[in-house]
Amino acid sequence: MRVNLLPEATKQRGRASRQRAIAGVVGVVFLLALGGVYWLFANQVSNREEDLATAQATTAQLRADQAELVAFVELADRRDRANTVLSAALAGEVSLAAVLQDLAAVTPVDTQFDSIAVQLTGAGEGNVGTFNIGGRTLTSHAPGVERVLLSLEKITTFRDLYLNSSSLSGEDVEEGDDEAGSIASFSVDGNIGPEARTGRYKNGLPEDLR
Repeated sequence: MRVNLLPEATKQRGRASRQRAIAGVVGVVFLLALGGVYWLFANQVSNREEDLATAQATTAQLRADQAELVAFVELADRRDRANTVLSAALAGEVSLAAVLQDLAAVTPVDTQFDSIAVQLTGAGEGNVGTFNIGGRTLTSHAPGVERVLLSLEKITTFRDLYLNSSSLSGEDVEEGDDEAGSIASFSVDGNIGPEARTGRYKNGLPEDLR
């Protein structure tokens, strides 16, 4: 048998004290949690403000750099336009020096060229010009002039060769001498094919010309 020696009022006051203590602890925990959440959000806001300030400073610097580069951009545009115009103008360049070099390489030793006339016709898809060659050979029409024609056909830039004239000197004609030792004068026409183009500016101007 258990005997309760405490009055009922004393037990009620004890229960009330415990309830107040528990409520106080709960309130403190809630305030601590609320303070933690506030600190977390406040810290995030501060970080975002710092990020925003950094981004604004970077944007301002980029705008300043862009303003300084405007002049260079305009200059680069002008350069590109000039390169386009020059590339188009020089795309059909023909090297006469290369043509003459090829001609010298195939000229027979018994032949002398008295005149070489070249007329360029511009940058088209077909032939780029015409030529006329006049000269003399020491070995008459054959094999002299024939050898000249065969030699000219070896030049890849020459097309459509046409022998305008081939005649012996006046003294040979009077004597009726048409042997290999006779001097024959000749004139040859022809076209210059697109192979004569240098192709140097096909892909734009070289770096050293820009």
